[in-house]
Amino acid sequence: MPYCQYCGNSNPDGAGFCSSCGKSLVITVAPTSQQTYQGANLSPVSSGSASALLSTNEFIMKKKILSLREHYDFEDRSGGKLGEGDGNFFQLPARFNVLDAQGEVMHIEGKILTIRHEFALYDNNGAILGSMKKKIMKFIGQEWWLEQNGTELMRVYGNFTEHDYKMEVNKQLVAQVHKKWVSIRDQFGVSITSNQVDPRLIIGAVIVVEHVEVTEKEHHNSGFSI
Repeated sequence: MPYCQYCGNSNPDGAGFCSSCGKSLVITVAPTSQQTYQGANLSPVSSGSASALLSTNEFIMKKKILSLREHYDFEDRSGGKLGEGDGNFFQLPARFNVLDAQGEVMHIEGKILTIRHEFALYDNNGAILGSMKKKIMKFIGQEWWLEQNGTELMRVYGNFTEHDYKMEVNKQLVAQVHKKWVSIRDQFGVSITSNQVDPRLIIGAVIVVEHVEVTEKEHHNSGFSI
């Protein structure tokens, strides 16, 4: 069931146009041997196909700290690059851009002046996809949730610092973050187990959790505040 990249609406398999906004679900790109964005090589997407990053159900995230930036590469299990996520430590509120070979897939913006960590997820046209919030009264373990239109949609829980956590919708597993495929410290796998959730929500949730629960805590423990 393909999701519209413009409004996030789910559509029947094989649909050529979104039943909600009417825009084409088929994305074409000019044929090239290689496309680049911000200096990073991305595998070109075949003409007539959807985003490779949003079409896959499993990928590896590789984290890099580049000067004052927090950077992620998204790769398939054979090492082919699907996209990247990029943010700035000192930007207030925090912001991340997620890109593939076709351009921006989504972006994430943190909110300030809130009593809890909160991040808004937007599509490439600026329409909001959902909001990530951290539960503030959680005595055992760690937990976040994702809201759409003020209603809780997805629960995110587990051991975030060890990259071992799950995402559930209506108590059904929709995605899992794990270290099954990799042994390097700053790499971890993401498996999407359901096509009923927009993959941008899962990608955004992973970046938010990684940024708050790992990067911010590491810098706080080292005495460096971000």
